[in-house]
Amino acid sequence: MDPRTYDALYRPARITPPPRRTPVVLLATALWVLTLTSLACLGFVVGITALWSAAEGMPVGGFLLSCFAGLFGGAAVLVAVRLAPGVQRMSADTRSLLLAVLACPIPLVLAMTMWFYSA
Repeated sequence: MDPRTYDALYRPARITPPPRRTPVVLLATALWVLTLTSLACLGFVVGITALWSAAEGMPVGGFLLSCFAGLFGGAAVLVAVRLAPGVQRMSADTRSLLLAVLACPIPLVLAMTMWFYSA
């Protein structure tokens, strides 16, 4: 057996350092946190509104259907962008940043508008 092969197979394992966090990853993470927080806030408001409307005896099916249609429409757009050939060739960090930039503005603006006009 070649000594280099034996050495590669049976030498002690080397511990690799954890990968460094690049600014792209940190920015993408921050944008995804903003997006998911604003979506959670909007989901809470939609749920409470539907609950109060149902308690009043009003029909809530159309309201919930329009909210879910908007949510699934936005998710479909993100999936379509993710599956585009140019986006698939990007690195994972850059792809995550691109999708976060596309996903963040609409829920964030809606949540901020709801927050400021609710008072």
